[in-house]
Amino acid sequence: MPLIVQKYGGTSVGSLNHIQSVASHVASGVKAGNSLIITISAMGEQTDDLLAMAKKLNRKPPRRELDMLMSAGERISASLLAIALDTLGIPSVSLTGSQCGILTDETHGNARIKKILGDRVRQSIAEKKVVIVAGFQGVSPITREITTLGRGGTDLSAVAIAAALQADKCQLYKDVDGVFTTDPRVCSGARIIRTLSWNSMTALAWNGANVLHPRSAHLAAKFNIPFEIRSSIHLDREGTLISGAAKVESPVFEAISYRKNMTQLDISVSAQNANVGYAFAVDWLWQHGDAPQFCQVKRQGSEHSLSLLMKSELSSDFAEEFCKTFTSSKVTNSTSGLGTISLVGHGFQQSPESVKTVSELIPVDTIAFEATNTLIGTCVNESDLTSTVAALHKQLFEKPV
Repeated sequence: MPLIVQKYGGTSVGSLNHIQSVASHVASGVKAGNSLIITISAMGEQTDDLLAMAKKLNRKPPRRELDMLMSAGERISASLLAIALDTLGIPSVSLTGSQCGILTDETHGNARIKKILGDRVRQSIAEKKVVIVAGFQGVSPITREITTLGRGGTDLSAVAIAAALQADKCQLYKDVDGVFTTDPRVCSGARIIRTLSWNSMTALAWNGANVLHPRSAHLAAKFNIPFEIRSSIHLDREGTLISGAAKVESPVFEAISYRKNMTQLDISVSAQNANVGYAFAVDWLWQHGDAPQFCQVKRQGSEHSLSLLMKSELSSDFAEEFCKTFTSSKVTNSTSGLGTISLVGHGFQQSPESVKTVSELIPVDTIAFEATNTLIGTCVNESDLTSTVAALHKQLFEKPV
């Protein structure tokens, strides 16, 4: 029997009616002769609601307690789906991440998966049961604490389980029809990309495309796991297949992603703390589910300057922690109201004309600009973000070939 891993996001299970629809779809898959492992998110906005309650009580809730709290939503969804499948006569079992054997490091809020045991999953599959795993969570074998994998981590749970159990298919059902060339809310001409490489999907996700957890495509590439992003509304509609690598040399633009609400921080540091400070920034942001963008260490006489972009919501806490750790440091500039734009594809370093085309379409007061072989990135004032994305998309994706 083919083994299929399916992930259903928060919108897919946002109400009891939605859960019943998912149960019917799962039941159809079982009757078609498939063995199914389901990873499931919390219902609708439940995770956000839980986080909001915590922050009403404490502006900086203990990260261990946040994991205890926020992992509850997925367990609720998993058990409700099992209950719904029971009414359809489909044997199933719901498991927490720890019951599934998802072992992680000790990082609360953005843990990395170290290993998946999966013994109970294999046993339940052998017993002809649908296995429903609460996504977004695992357990540290060192601390024996519940950990979470970062927002959107149910994607990561699905891909990791597919890799560990050598599934025949991995399907991620979301509130979109697939991966688009850019955000359809910004560009009406945005179109679905039917096939995309793991590397391109990783770059898009790290640079603002919220359609996928950023670490999922990287993990899929590592273990050679193709996966599909499909619509949770039109469950049988073709979506986007993520697999393989680019096979041609000529430059290709594949998609545009962006991030809003960014802040640039410039912090003076002593020469001896410059590289250590950069490492601190990377680690601190990882602990808070993010990564720095356009991060630079510059020498200015006997002093150094660390310049980096991050989510505005994190900038104040980061600056406070950084200057507390490196007491001789001080913030010399904080510029909010910024946004980043990333054009993802391949072949850019051997195509100066591609870089030139992009540079001519971005505002003259651009904050930063960089180009690698697979990404051209820029930072602009947020007031220019939407119009710049639209202009780039029209030039690169909407003109007749």
